[in-house]
Amino acid sequence: MSGYNGTIFAYGQTGCGKTHTMIGVKGDYSQRGIIPNSFDHIFGYLDDVNNIRKKFLIRCSYLEIYNE
Repeated sequence: MSGYNGTIFAYGQTGCGKTHTMIGVKGDYSQRGIIPNSFDHIFGYLDDVNNIRKKFLIRCSYLEIYNE
């Protein structure tokens, strides 16, 4: 939250759980993955500092390489 970039790189064999780890189970709050938990944390933080006069720029990209 201090203005630094971050990367999460999930690498491994097909079927080892990368997508499940990143996305989680749709509709089950207790089994959310890294992406929805990160969004919840980021926007929760912005709600808490809403009274401070700052501008925020949030960018997110998601890339899946499939079949080489």
